[in-house]
Amino acid sequence: MVQLDSYPFDKLRLPSDETAQWKAHNPTFHRTSDYGIVLTEQALYLRSPFWLALARWRRIPLNEIRRITFKDSYFTPSLRVETCTGTEVLRTPWDYRDDMDYDRENLRETEARVQNLVKGMAVVGA
Repeated sequence: MVQLDSYPFDKLRLPSDETAQWKAHNPTFHRTSDYGIVLTEQALYLRSPFWLALARWRRIPLNEIRRITFKDSYFTPSLRVETCTGTEVLRTPWDYRDDMDYDRENLRETEARVQNLVKGMAVVGA
């Protein structure tokens, strides 16, 4: 089980039947806000760093994910999650190169983990 007791995870409230299996963010001291990614056995949670006053955690049930894709960009690498109801996008902020490389690795890791979980759910459901 992954602890969610530090920023930005301390604002996330999981349903009682879910536990965090993996999390990612970039705890860079010079950022005024931080994105967050949490993966449970049932859902993917995303928190965007933009518009701090409007920042919220978005819950995406794994069984609704049709496709997840890492999109590289010089300014704002992103994770695109296509669901049966639309597309959710998590963009990371522009920053120093090493911080952005760290963000890219977090997004790639999220893509791989979600793809594996969704594939596993499809096999179980078949």
